[in-house]
Amino acid sequence: MPVKLKAKFGLAATFVAFAQISHALSLEDTILYVLETNPEITAAEANKQAIEFELDQAESFYYPRFELEAWAGSSLNNGTTLSDITSSDSALSGYSVTGRISQTLWDGGERRAEVARQALRIDAAALRVMERAEVLSLEAIRLYADVLRSQELVRLARENLDYHREVYARLENAHASGVVPIGDLQQAQERVFQAEDTLFEFELGANDIEAFFIEVVGVAPTNLQPMGPYSGARPSSLDQALSVARQKNPTIKFSQADVAAAESLAQVARSSRMPKLNLEADLIHGENLNGFEGRTEDARLGLMLRYEFQGNRKSAREQEQIRRVSEARSNLLRQSRRVEREVRQAWRNLETLQERVTAVSQQARLSRELRATYEEEYQVGVRSLLDILNTQSALFQAEARLVNQRSLQRYIGFKLLATMGVLLPTLKIEPPKDSKVYAQDAKNIPDSEISEVEGRSDARSLTEWRKSLDK
Repeated sequence: MPVKLKAKFGLAATFVAFAQISHALSLEDTILYVLETNPEITAAEANKQAIEFELDQAESFYYPRFELEAWAGSSLNNGTTLSDITSSDSALSGYSVTGRISQTLWDGGERRAEVARQALRIDAAALRVMERAEVLSLEAIRLYADVLRSQELVRLARENLDYHREVYARLENAHASGVVPIGDLQQAQERVFQAEDTLFEFELGANDIEAFFIEVVGVAPTNLQPMGPYSGARPSSLDQALSVARQKNPTIKFSQADVAAAESLAQVARSSRMPKLNLEADLIHGENLNGFEGRTEDARLGLMLRYEFQGNRKSAREQEQIRRVSEARSNLLRQSRRVEREVRQAWRNLETLQERVTAVSQQARLSRELRATYEEEYQVGVRSLLDILNTQSALFQAEARLVNQRSLQRYIGFKLLATMGVLLPTLKIEPPKDSKVYAQDAKNIPDSEISEVEGRSDARSLTEWRKSLDK
């Protein structure tokens, strides 16, 4: 697998979905399977592609509109119009072909605003694809780490059960020799049953994790490669991590694009209140029309001004869209706060977990040494086999906690990258092609005034921010 990876599995990836794979499955392979086959990503891609066709529809309003009508039938002039020497006293059979062409010359900027809205929606949908890719890649990493964690816990539980059975066998021999009372033997047997139950519990958990892995990734977690903590470059401080997240987190970026799209829709509503000026041309060719005998050749070319009124409908629509802009801005603020919270949580949890892993590692080491000491003391008659089982239980619990904390530490390290919006670039995995943002630049759409969100999530600027909504 090259260093710079790209999701190009195609039909082959679909074929092997839900199937056992023979080669070792790396973390990068797992993420690529997610990017290629997960339905949440493919649905987001389809949505982005659909909006591209909506942009095509919006741009079509810049082109002339052609209409062609053809009619054939009978007509009758019953004298309600002025008499004419060509009028007929009976119904006449005739036909007509009408061609119309209309070109909008001025519409108050409605077409431009609609094109801008659709272009911004395309970029928002592309950022949504990127957001889904980052979130599901992180979920794949979590499940990958969980599978390895559950496998390690099952291994520890089996070793713990084997150790309990070995000690129980020794106690059974000692009881047969009359050295150990029946109570000690029964207590050891109860410990064996407890160790068996722990193994069953861990195996059930491993089965559930494997099922979730297949649901998200699309392949079975077979022959997973060992996973170490991410050791690449990380921000030097929490403030730097927050700054990167504000600039690159796809959730914030597509919320910004949603605000810009809402502003464009408000401009569409505002422009719809303006009159429309069109250049129109009509051409009619027919015979025996409107109850008159003879051929008809009519043509018309000129300017048409239309101004539509219907109560307060258009004004109310404009006010509605202005409120939608406020709603989108509030959603941007909410998403920004949520992302910042997740960055802070990941940063501080990572610091705490580093200390906790060190503490649990020392505890597991001491428990292992204590068990060895008790085994030596048992040989000289100072300790009993039940004392050894007690230290084994403490050792097993410490090792299980260490496995859990190390797995969580790995996951939180990658979660920090995901909340910053740099998970896939950091892993040198190319995101889906539909996550590329291009439409705003391609259509020369100016940046929205709300593109900067830094400083808007604190209470001091909230009053000024609320005032800006009414501008």
